[in-house]
Amino acid sequence: MLINIITPCSRPQNLHKIAESIHRIPRENYRWIVVFDSDSIPEDIPANCEAYAVRVENSTSGNGQRNYAIDRITDGWLYFNDDDTDVHPDLWENIKDVDHDIVHFMQSEKDGRLRLSGSNVKLCEIDSHNFLVKRDIVGDERWVLDRYEADGLFAESVYNKASTKLYIPKVLSIYNSLR
Repeated sequence: MLINIITPCSRPQNLHKIAESIHRIPRENYRWIVVFDSDSIPEDIPANCEAYAVRVENSTSGNGQRNYAIDRITDGWLYFNDDDTDVHPDLWENIKDVDHDIVHFMQSEKDGRLRLSGSNVKLCEIDSHNFLVKRDIVGDERWVLDRYEADGLFAESVYNKASTKLYIPKVLSIYNSLR
């Protein structure tokens, strides 16, 4: 399984913490694409990321940067990990042997309270961090540039295209864990 971890970035100070959390995934099983919303790439970035600097007009919350990354991926899985959240320590162990088109799971707050069950892949009921989808299912689907809730729109659209779906009733994402 190859996971393409996509991180739109305006908080480069968090990248080394995210890099530490990604190291739970074997290096041959991930590609970490960080797309900075800037004109240049900062100097002190983790060695395990592939970095780009791209400004996208009318982009909200890194949506243009996510689309830029999607356009560079040809295979594997897509996982959207924001620059204020580390990768959950149990994510890899729970998804490494999965062979469905899309996988979705629960998300908690930092204090452990459940934030989203993740069971309904619908607008306002799913977050960018509580699903993975195969690249071939995504096709030409992209994030709406100017909508904050573009994660729900994207997730719902690719979910409806998927033939095989797996819900894991476990917390495998912690919302804004680095804030």
